[in-house]
Amino acid sequence: MTPRDRGRLESLLRSGPRWPSLGLVVAFTLAIGCAEPVPSVPSPTSPPSPATPSPASPASARGPIQQNQSPALDGSATTIAFSARIDSPTDGDIYTVRIDGRNLRRLTSSPANEYSASWSPDGREIVFRSAPSSDASEQGPSNIAVVNVADLKTTFLTHDAKLGNWSPAWSPTGDWIAYYSGGVGRLGLYLMRPDGSGNHRIAEGDAEYPAWSPDGRRLVFMSLGFPAGSSSSDYDIYVVGADGRNLQRLTQLSGEDGWPAWSHDGTRIAYARMNDTGEEIHVMTADGREDRAITDPSDGLAHSYPNWSANDGYLAYSAYPQEDSSTAAGGMYVMHPD
Repeated sequence: MTPRDRGRLESLLRSGPRWPSLGLVVAFTLAIGCAEPVPSVPSPTSPPSPATPSPASPASARGPIQQNQSPALDGSATTIAFSARIDSPTDGDIYTVRIDGRNLRRLTSSPANEYSASWSPDGREIVFRSAPSSDASEQGPSNIAVVNVADLKTTFLTHDAKLGNWSPAWSPTGDWIAYYSGGVGRLGLYLMRPDGSGNHRIAEGDAEYPAWSPDGRRLVFMSLGFPAGSSSSDYDIYVVGADGRNLQRLTQLSGEDGWPAWSHDGTRIAYARMNDTGEEIHVMTADGREDRAITDPSDGLAHSYPNWSANDGYLAYSAYPQEDSSTAAGGMYVMHPD
């Protein structure tokens, strides 16, 4: 991993180009337009109107929400899990909030950075990455853990003292958790059972931030070169079978492509593309065709971490002021995929 890539990944939890400074108050915003708090399935004959960002007031928020990231909608599309530094300036915790911005809950409170949340299919648990606050890179120690949403009990599934295990993703059947290990000698895409058993590598190589196809047979991920021994100057989006076979590269253009998310109907993949104009959310067909941007860099925001609602009628994502913007309102948003 080059210094540039290491710095990009470390910036997910540290102040820097990707985050506003700690002195900047970032508004918690939801782009739900005129929609009801719980989105309904868009009519196939009447496309939904584009959502317009509008502020919402979290009734239970204890202060400004800073540096929230990686929003993940639960199966009912009523609750979002995300990581934020609300109660601590140095430690990121896992929180949940309703899609209308209310009922904010803190689920974790250990002295660590906890992020990359993924819901279990039944909505009872959230799997996430836990990394020491002093070192949040893929080359530092980090582990995969699960928190029970009801009683807040946290259970660690990996126990590596030196390796980086991260970007967990719960399978749609609930049987497996996929994750990436960036440790030297252990690099690759892994699967394990929700209790940590059955841990095995399905493919060797750089396979970051995997996301499952709705049938559980394939995984989409971002990579600087796959399989092992390959290399690239940019991140691209790849698809591989859950057995490690049938690799396919989906993006070919210059720029950083990452944080993919598969729609629940299996037809589309949303992801973030970073190039000279900024970072935008793109949507393409599951075979890599009909690729188009659905956010606009002229708003002064960098858009990333897309995640589909259960009915595919909405995308949740994070947005933060680009380096040259001092007025754009960052935060967490939802929008229609058109």
